[in-house]
Amino acid sequence: MANVEFHLFNYGAYPFIPHAKDLPNSAYIDLPNRYFDPIHGNRQLESYLDTLVLGEKLGFDGIHTTTQMGGPIGMTPSANLTAAYLAAKTSRIKIGTLGPILNSFSNPMRAAEEIAMLDQLSGGRLIVGLPMGHGQNYHAAATMNPATARERYWEGHDLIRKAFTDEGPFEWVGKHYHVPYANLWPKPIQKPFPEIWIPAAGSRITLEKAAEFGYVYQGLFVPRKALAKNIATFREATEKFGYKANDSQIALVLFIHVAETDEQARREAEPHLLSLFQNINRSPQHDAFPPGHFSVESLRAALTGGGYRDRDISKLSFEEIEQMGWSVVGSPETVREKLEETIKTLGVGKIIHVADLGSAPNWMIRKSLTLMAEQVIPYFRGADGLPVWAKTELPNSTHTGFGAYALKTPPLVPAQVDMPGVGIVDTQRAHVEELRVPLRVR
Repeated sequence: MANVEFHLFNYGAYPFIPHAKDLPNSAYIDLPNRYFDPIHGNRQLESYLDTLVLGEKLGFDGIHTTTQMGGPIGMTPSANLTAAYLAAKTSRIKIGTLGPILNSFSNPMRAAEEIAMLDQLSGGRLIVGLPMGHGQNYHAAATMNPATARERYWEGHDLIRKAFTDEGPFEWVGKHYHVPYANLWPKPIQKPFPEIWIPAAGSRITLEKAAEFGYVYQGLFVPRKALAKNIATFREATEKFGYKANDSQIALVLFIHVAETDEQARREAEPHLLSLFQNINRSPQHDAFPPGHFSVESLRAALTGGGYRDRDISKLSFEEIEQMGWSVVGSPETVREKLEETIKTLGVGKIIHVADLGSAPNWMIRKSLTLMAEQVIPYFRGADGLPVWAKTELPNSTHTGFGAYALKTPPLVPAQVDMPGVGIVDTQRAHVEELRVPLRVR
């Protein structure tokens, strides 16, 4: 089995909190921040970033960060800010921002500008995830009405897409946004814009929109049967828009942990995975799904069983999490077998590997990732064994590939200054007296 991409994505949670049994609500929105210890928080954040940077050294195809607000589920309130750090610490690997959450921006043009700048900083390595965001985010961000979240999200999407593809300035007049001068500066390196992934729980509207624009559908944590149905719906939708989705257009999030034996892998993974579901991921329905945040179809599925969060996930056992198709834990041989079955059954071309399981220590994450990189991933690659970013001769780096290109290719318009007694000249040559030649006659 070849040509499956493996992308690394960690939670970056702050795990040192009371158990859910000792909390009146959940840890997501109203856990007092007196429980946050800046010293231990810094150590957790460093571990989170360290293991993502390690992803390039181990040959993963991409590394991804996310936006989480208002609680310990993640110490990254800005995926874009974290991605900028990763761009500086890596050279060639793809970098994904599974956020920004468009509805947290008062103006989607700000999101478009940050995306464009990140693509520039990374040398054209950016992948952009555009999630609706968890319902809990809507309480923390306090910039949006969940009842209009879905239509506001898609209007924001249409605006940034137009900003990427159309020449500016232009005026945008919509239901939720009025931008008199939409004029994207800078523009991204990737044309017409970076690759876009749409995380989706299963809303038909979202799946059809992702299919319409040719985006990657990123399956979230729904039971395996429901996920298979969602993927089938997505594939049908692509045919509706005149093409057939290939496997690389479908990504799946999995908690993966590899150890020397099956027994050792479970011994290491179980406490961290259960802690994540019992404490960090747990949230009451009214927090997770404020009115309007879910589509009618998704809400019906959740209420009738089989959909996204159709049960209290804090009560799931280790075996149930695995049976739901959310985790793959075992020796390298076991993990290979389970991944092969999942990939073949669902027809996915991208695996998003969650390696920190919410609270695993740095040494354990590194050991698991190393075993994964050396004894599992090569089985799913072609004969060369290379990640996608290593198949090109030169990295898309602003200091190498594009720097050489810039030396050979003049800009569209030279930088100009009006020099006394001379006229409008090229600033890049003005330091040499004989090259200080007027660009045009006055």
